[in-house]
Amino acid sequence: MKLATLLYIMNTDGEYLLMKREREPNKGLLSPPGGKLHTEDAESPSVCAAREAFEECSMRTSPDDWLLRGIVTEKNYPGAGNIMIFIMQYGQELNELPPPCNEGSFEFVKKGDIMKSAIPETDRKFIWNMVLESREQPFIVTLDCTDYPDIVLI
Repeated sequence: MKLATLLYIMNTDGEYLLMKREREPNKGLLSPPGGKLHTEDAESPSVCAAREAFEECSMRTSPDDWLLRGIVTEKNYPGAGNIMIFIMQYGQELNELPPPCNEGSFEFVKKGDIMKSAIPETDRKFIWNMVLESREQPFIVTLDCTDYPDIVLI
């Protein structure tokens, strides 16, 4: 099983930073930036978030700047296989779009426009609803993506 982070970053207008992906998985779709944990280094999700923020968004952050919002496990996700994703929220605001990177280009999307955007089905059906809710505790969800785009909540 792969381990990864997704980075949820907002600006002062409450818009989310999303990347139009140029590579699989989710090529051509809007998704938060992020990437795989370096498990060989026993990298934590918050250290991974800070590293990925720098690599993809040119942001200098500290692991302490990142808060765990949720954990999503996806079985048989197309192009990724079995993956556990740590949903990490940036504790500050970012108002400048990062420059494009080898993964894609960035844009800010209003909360009300996210579900109308070209986003992965797991994000549309499950993840964004939980991210946008006010929660005191992180959420945990397991999804079976074997028959994607028909996704089953396990």
